[in-house]
Formats: sequence, structure tokens, C-alpha cells
Amino acid sequence: MLFLAPAAHAAIISVNFGAAPVNVPNNIDGVYFNFVTGFYGPTEFAGYDFNPYNNNSGLTFYGAPGPSGILATGTPGTTAQARVLQFGDLISSTGQFNQYQTRGDSFQAGRSEYVGLRFLNETTGILNYGWALINTTAGNGFPASVAAYGYENTGLSITAGETAVVADVPEPTSIALVGLALGALGVSRRRKSA
Repeated sequence: MLFLAPAAHAAIISVNFGAAPVNVPNNIDGVYFNFVTGFYGPTEFAGYDFNPYNNNSGLTFYGAPGPSGILATGTPGTTAQARVLQFGDLISSTGQFNQYQTRGDSFQAGRSEYVGLRFLNETTGILNYGWALINTTAGNGFPASVAAYGYENTGLSITAGETAVVADVPEPTSIALVGLALGALGVSRRRKSA
């Protein structure tokens, strides 16, 4: 028998801004994102999930109030450092998530790097794990922009840069060939048993 199985992470949602990444204003407000609705803007709004900004000393990240947070190292609080993630690094419940201002000092190297986060999905009520791809500039990290983001909406872990898997749908001709092969197999079995 032929079985078609769904992809293991069919619940991953990702957005790539392509050639027009979202600018992070070089000020104390920065830009606010709601990953679930896709809305973003320069002023705080109810339901935001992620907020990159300049805390007057460089690139900084803020997550929505607990249980949300930014994947970090160091002592939780305003001196915690956001972890710089590489493509494929795991973001899960085993990480340390800072619920406050999280410094982005390590992101100020003029590269594109991932930051991990978790947030409460307002549609499902489930804690989701996700990532944002940040473009920075040497110095204090500005100008900075968000090139893409993604999250897993069932509460499972995700890896930095992981996007939805699109399964190839077989062409009708392929399905017909499989049907013919199965039919021929049935005819040959019938002849052998007769």
C-alpha cells in the first residue's frame, strides 16, 4: 500500500521580508512585531511578541511580558545577553529565556544572525518558540533590520532559520502510473493462484 505522511513540523510559520527587510529605528521604541498576525510597527501595541530597539547603548531585544522572553545567557534581568544563534541551533524549553530587556552586544558585528525567543500565542494559548534573523552594522548594531522570522505554533521546539516544509504533490500522471502498477501486480497474483 502507498501511504503519504505529513511533514514532521507542518506547524511552522515563517515570514521572509526578502529584499525589503523591516528597519529597526535607532531609538528607544525600535519596532514591535506580532508574529501570529504579521503586524509590526514603530509604537508599542497590545499583543506584540518581539521588540528590537536601541536602549541608548546599542541593539537590545525585548519580549512581551512573561512567560515570553529572549533566549539569553548570563544573569536574568537587564544585563542578560541575547544568544547569537547560527542556522540550525535549537530553540526549545531547555533554553534560558530572559523576560526583560536583553542586551544584543554580540549582534553588533555587521552580520546577519539569529536571535531565539518564546511567546504566548494569543490564538492558541500555547507557548511558542521562534527566531528572528537580524541584520546589523558594526559599532552599536545600527542601522539594523529584521530580514525574516519564524515560529512553531504547537509548542514544539524549532531550529534557527527553520521554515515550513512544503511537500511535493505528485502529478496526476504519477498517481495513474502507481495505480497501473498496483493493478498489474494484482493481475499477476491472480494468475499465479489460478
